[in-house]
Amino acid sequence: MFETVKEIVTKIGNRKLTWGVGGSLLLNFHSLIEHPNDIDLLVKEEDEAVLNEILSSMGTSKEAKSFSPFRTVHFSKFKIGKVDIDSMGGFAIQHNEGIYRLQFDENSVVERIDGIPLSSLEDWYVLYWLIPNKQEKAIMIEDYFKKNGVRHPRLLEKALGQPLPNAIKERVQEVLKKYS
Repeated sequence: MFETVKEIVTKIGNRKLTWGVGGSLLLNFHSLIEHPNDIDLLVKEEDEAVLNEILSSMGTSKEAKSFSPFRTVHFSKFKIGKVDIDSMGGFAIQHNEGIYRLQFDENSVVERIDGIPLSSLEDWYVLYWLIPNKQEKAIMIEDYFKKNGVRHPRLLEKALGQPLPNAIKERVQEVLKKYS
């Protein structure tokens, strides 16, 4: 998967696209899991069409069906070699308190490893609490924060400005208070 992401970085070249690796590959970069499932790419909504054109040129476009509770504006799937890739622009998820919309922009890319832009554990901490059956990954990230601290508290503070279930809000506030 690492080589596939490196190929994407090379293919994008000097284009001014805002995108970042997330999901299980992000967790792998932080040594939280050993074997990522696929490559999840978050992309700024305005850059989604160009990124997807690049991904299409590198592999095969697959049918992408969005299902509840997801309300993501642009969701696309690709296969490059043997690797599955999901591209998401305007990531959003519905819950009992409303719709959480990840505000992915230039400030959401928090580091680069070998030129690969990474989204933040802070953003994925909130997303994993909201995505059904992914709470164990949120707990992994919380444990990471206990050991290493919260590196980007502004992203958690920004998340608190979105509609969130009270239990998640309280958890985010607690993480901010204890580990920032």
